[in-house]
Amino acid sequence: MKKLVENKTGQTVNQLIDDLKNEDIRKRQISVANLPVIASALGPERTRLELIPFLNELMDDEEEVLTSLVEVLSNFLDFIGGPQHAQILFGPMEYLCKSDEQSVREKASCCIKKLIGFIDIKKNEDVLMNLVKRLRDSDQYFAKGPACDIIPSFYAQITAQAQLELNNCYLNLSKDEIPIIRKQSSINLSDLIKVSCPKNEDFILQILNNLIKDEQDLIRIYLVDACVQYLKVEPKLKNSQSVLQSLKSLSEDRSWRIKYYFCDKLGEVVKTIGKNEFKKMFFQNYISYLEDGEPELRAISAGRLDIVGGNVEVDDIINKIIPLVKKLQNDSQNYVRNSLASSFLGLSQFLGKTNTNELILPVFLQLLKDEDSDVRINLFKQLNQITNVLGIDMLSQSVIPALTDLAQDKIGEQDSLQLKSFPFSQKKLDKNFQMKKFLKYQWIGCRIKFLQQENKQFKQQNQLFNIWAHNGLKKILWQKFQIYQINQIIYIEKQLYLQQYKFVNNLTKIIQTKQFYPFQLSLVKIMCPILDSMQLNLQKYQDPRLEIRIMLKKYLQLCVKIVIK
Repeated sequence: MKKLVENKTGQTVNQLIDDLKNEDIRKRQISVANLPVIASALGPERTRLELIPFLNELMDDEEEVLTSLVEVLSNFLDFIGGPQHAQILFGPMEYLCKSDEQSVREKASCCIKKLIGFIDIKKNEDVLMNLVKRLRDSDQYFAKGPACDIIPSFYAQITAQAQLELNNCYLNLSKDEIPIIRKQSSINLSDLIKVSCPKNEDFILQILNNLIKDEQDLIRIYLVDACVQYLKVEPKLKNSQSVLQSLKSLSEDRSWRIKYYFCDKLGEVVKTIGKNEFKKMFFQNYISYLEDGEPELRAISAGRLDIVGGNVEVDDIINKIIPLVKKLQNDSQNYVRNSLASSFLGLSQFLGKTNTNELILPVFLQLLKDEDSDVRINLFKQLNQITNVLGIDMLSQSVIPALTDLAQDKIGEQDSLQLKSFPFSQKKLDKNFQMKKFLKYQWIGCRIKFLQQENKQFKQQNQLFNIWAHNGLKKILWQKFQIYQINQIIYIEKQLYLQQYKFVNNLTKIIQTKQFYPFQLSLVKIMCPILDSMQLNLQKYQDPRLEIRIMLKKYLQLCVKIVIK
């Protein structure tokens, strides 16, 4: 079916075609972006026979034009007649794979892989093999990189003889004198392992052994992925132990970047090799990361404490990890402490209540006073990790008082996260505790900021209302709203009234059950005096604004609805 695209350019199709070779780069870009308009006018057959060959003549253009071209052609199947003609786009994409610009090459090779998914690989084996060979043998040496990228996408569905050719091709690319080509072979090695093992594991091991000796760390770094993928293959491959040793050597590499990358992939590593192998081969390396001289490595390893804690013994956490956690809480780099705050509370679930109280809680309380607000915010995000372990007694004695002190902090996101932390513990808190502790917070006194945020926050806290709102909230709201009426300057009255209206309106929507009816009536009692006060203010300032009078009418209608209900 022919796909139609409306021409909204103000130019004729012939003008757009002519501008594809215009000297003005801006006009060429516009024409390339409107290739769907041109193709729609030409129809699928003429697009295949005329437009695509014409585009092959434009491949020496500027980066901006080529970038636009590869993006447009990536979604061009409908204009050439559908997936059955996908092979037609191989030509321009092959040219784009030879571009000097890395971003263009990457997008072109990605498009080719997508197109390969639409064709019959067995019937087009020769086409694909010749494509790879042309890229490999191209005078433009950057084209070898896309060859590495494309090979895994059809490797599994070709004949054994063709696979053998690709094995030799990939092996040679991994030895190429150009570092960027070796890097590309390293990046794509894990994808090749997925489709080639266990049948061709020997040649994979050859490539792995070649690349792991490479002098450049940006080439060795991606072998972490390759080793992990190799170890995932089931049944276990005969060289698994050798590859595990290679992974261990990468975790001890002289380059901190490789150790950083390994630590970043730690969750996947542990899942693949299991708890016992991790503890035996990698735990000590991880401990060394926590006290490494490179702050980026300390940061990434501090962010993996919860993963490691679940794969070692409690004694290891207490004797080896906790001393370093205490050291990291005073790290000179903010992002190290920030990373620590996002992860270390996860150790609580493995330590139990007593150890958490003695070892984790002091660090928590110390970081809660950190000068960097991001550190404190990360603590709030992880608060459930410690409240689930400590329970109500410890919560009331230490965590809640600390939060109450911090409630004076005017950082909006921090205030919001403090409030959001309460659902984790509300079921454990009795009514008196909630009233005494929660109502001490100063969020509601944050004037307009509160009124702008209360809808979202109260929706999240509707369960908490069931316990204490009827007895305590109406009192504090009335006090605050009275303050608003007295203290707000005239120019923010409109915003204030609007937010008050939204507040009541949203509460009437979320409070549906009978047990909330008394609370609704209490709100009416609160709002009626507020409405009177608003009317008096409007009269006082002789405000002629129609929208304010309409708002007041809506307030009254809401109150009537609540009473009738």
